[in-house]
Amino acid sequence: MEEQEKRVDEVNQSEVEVMLEPLNYGSNHDEESRIKSPGFGYGLFFSSLILLFLASFTIDFIVDALVGEGNEVTAFAYKNFGTYVVTFSLITVFLFLTKTLLPLVKKFTKIRPYIHGLFYGFIVIIISVITTLLMQILFGQAEENLNQQIINLILSKHPVSSFFWIVLLGPLVEELTYRVGLFNAISSRNRIAAYVVSALVFGFLHFNIPLNADGAIDQAKLIEEFINIPSYIVSGLVFGYIYEKEGFAGSSVAHITNNLLSYILSIISIYASK
Repeated sequence: MEEQEKRVDEVNQSEVEVMLEPLNYGSNHDEESRIKSPGFGYGLFFSSLILLFLASFTIDFIVDALVGEGNEVTAFAYKNFGTYVVTFSLITVFLFLTKTLLPLVKKFTKIRPYIHGLFYGFIVIIISVITTLLMQILFGQAEENLNQQIINLILSKHPVSSFFWIVLLGPLVEELTYRVGLFNAISSRNRIAAYVVSALVFGFLHFNIPLNADGAIDQAKLIEEFINIPSYIVSGLVFGYIYEKEGFAGSSVAHITNNLLSYILSIISIYASK
């Protein structure tokens, strides 16, 4: 009798465990499904762009009022730092409200994204440099694009504060916007289109239309912008591949590694030329 009761208890316990397993799995599955859904992807992408624009506009207004004219480099530094801090904070709120913050953060608790991300970060740098060299061989030597020139100018005056938005906040905001947002949304319908569109958007948002002192387009510098833009587009393609293969944590670590190496090389170049 006691043996029969013991067996019944064991059967009941096993049934409870089996019943609980799908519930736990379903919770994780729901979180992943929510992140992969087109609605969430487009919502995150467009929300991030709107937040970035509003933050930039607001911070520009505040910094101009505080700093004033005659100190453009400091103003640029404050504007970029403030814009990325505000944008990242608001995106974090968006992720919290959509119940996707925790599953994204959990991805950073594993060791694989860090190891693979570091490796891919070096790959992105190498591919970017090769692309730039090929473009210069085909179309002639070109200076760095306006975006990089502005960054170098800021780095020369504000290297410490620049580290936070160039190396940390910038990559996280861009990976959330272009990979978790745009790439995810489009890849649910067409993977090739997701690669192409997200890479083009990522590349051309690093593109600037250079103007001369008269306010007209500087044709020579515009050509330089087009010569430099393919390296950003190719980087966008590689980041898309890393995201698809390693997830948000992997692509973020790769992006941070890429920007960290660029940051270090820029700092070395700036101080070596002094």
